[in-house]
Parts: sequence; structure tokens; C-alpha cells
Amino acid sequence: MKPATRKAVTLIELIMVITIVGILTTAASMYIKETIGLWRFITSRSEVTAQLRTALLRMGREIRQIKNSASIAVADSSRLRFTALDLDGDTLDDIVEFYRDAANNELRRIFNDTPALGDILANSITGLIFTYYNAAGGVPATLSDIYRINIELKINSGGQAKTLNVQVYPRNL
Repeated sequence: MKPATRKAVTLIELIMVITIVGILTTAASMYIKETIGLWRFITSRSEVTAQLRTALLRMGREIRQIKNSASIAVADSSRLRFTALDLDGDTLDDIVEFYRDAANNELRRIFNDTPALGDILANSITGLIFTYYNAAGGVPATLSDIYRINIELKINSGGQAKTLNVQVYPRNL
């Protein structure tokens, strides 16, 4: 009869298994870390783009309601102030102003000359440029010649820089 042999794990085999498992765990954790980093990057970029689009949509909607060409009070490259047809439902025309607060990097909207009624439309704004065109597509000679308004909005958030443009044709001009 054969003597019973014992099967056991040697110390060298145990160290090899621990080393292999450690290498596999390190590789898996690096893969998971990269995946989480990519997810954060995409989420941040989506939030920045959504914030820009929302601000531009709101600005466009209100600019389309400019009462008439004589109701534009200020129209320079960084600020637009105008009287709009009733925006808040009180049957009175409303004064609206859009500008970039450079100290806080915010896109702001003042409503009816009352900053308390104003809004912060977007944060981390690095640029706001209004460009005005007459009906022929050229530079308007006076404020009453404005026919089309281009808004360029730049934002920088979380290392992400994004620029969006929108062209607005006010209805009553």
C-alpha cells in the first residue's frame, strides 16, 4: 500500500498568488479610476453646455420681445438694455438689461431697473459679446437701425471652456 501523500501550498506558491492578485487589483483600480474621471469630465461638460444654452434661450426669448427700434436704450458689445413688451403678465412694458458682471464672472439680467428683481443667468462667464446688424447685414448707424443681434457667450468651468452663439431677430424691429 502506498503511503498517503499530503498536498499543501508552499510559501512560494502563496507569494506568487498574492503578487498576481495584487497586480490584477491594481490594473482594475486604474481602469475604474479612469472611467470615473471620464464620467466626471462628460458630466461637467454637459452641465456647462446646459447652463449656456439655458441662458441663451432666455436672452433670445426676451430680446425677441423688444417693443420697437426706439426702445433700445443701450446697445454696446458688453451690454444690452431695452424696453420689452409685457414679460411678467402685468400688462405694462418691462425694462430688461443683460450684462456680464466681470467681478463675479456672472451673466446678469436686471428687470425693471430693480437689481433685486434681476437674475444670475449663468456663472463662470468669461465673455459676453453682443454684435448688432442692420437689415442689410452691416453695422447699424444708430440704435434704431438694429435689425439682428448676435450673442456670443463664453464660459469656463472646471477646466472646460465653451463658446456658444445665437442670432436673434426681434419681432418688432
